Amino acid sequence: MDNVPVLTDEDLRFVVDTVGDERWGAGQGLDHLRAREDLLDVMLEDDRLVRSLLGDTRVMLRVSPALVFSVLLRRVIRDLNARPYTLERTPETVAVFDAPRVHRFVAEPAIWGYLVGMLTSFIRTETVTMFTKEGEHYRRRRFSTLNLEDMIELAGLVGERETPPIFQRIADIALFTSGIFPDYLRPRRGRAPRERWRAIPLTAETYEEHGRRFYRLAAGPEGRPNRRVLTALADEFPMARKVLELLSDRYLRWTRLSWFHMPC
Repeated sequence: MDNVPVLTDEDLRFVVDTVGDERWGAGQGLDHLRAREDLLDVMLEDDRLVRSLLGDTRVMLRVSPALVFSVLLRRVIRDLNARPYTLERTPETVAVFDAPRVHRFVAEPAIWGYLVGMLTSFIRTETVTMFTKEGEHYRRRRFSTLNLEDMIELAGLVGERETPPIFQRIADIALFTSGIFPDYLRPRRGRAPRERWRAIPLTAETYEEHGRRFYRLAAGPEGRPNRRVLTALADEFPMARKVLELLSDRYLRWTRLSWFHMPC
């Protein structure tokens, strides 16, 4: 996964239309903006972009998810810099004075860039189809890329060279679910009957364990792409989860169910 979010021409036009003026070199064309990453970084942190994205749902039809998450994650970084604590709900809400550490973690471009790409990947539901042999017959099996158990089963059916991206997806599902949909993993009435048929318990502890484990497996040996980022996510999984929880709670609360499909 490329850690640099790729913005479309329409994204850049939206940015220029919303915050651009002569100070930013408006009117010099999109190539000028693409060549000036420092300039684009400043524009993406403008308050007017956040207000426009959150204030009019029609805007979402114009721009790409990569732009939306680039802007909102930058706002999360700024929020973390403005207060000394984060909140943990286990099950009571407790203030933990670790915001500076979480801020340093997510402010690294490689980390927040990875998170933008990961969030974007959950916008669309995809399936992988394989034929598995059962006795004398072959059976077609579909695996959802949103389902933790499906991806773990798929990893056991493919060759060793094909497992790293599947391991990465398993870890991404664990992080995405525990960060964007934390309530999905919290105890509540009526959950016990559903858990009887699940191989993986729906708990934050279990998903963190799987996230750490599979990010490490995906990182693999030296020289593998994204190894440093994947290792950091394995080591600091709770911090990455807190970043997504803050994003979800502050900026996606009313839209996340329409943007994302609930994990299976």
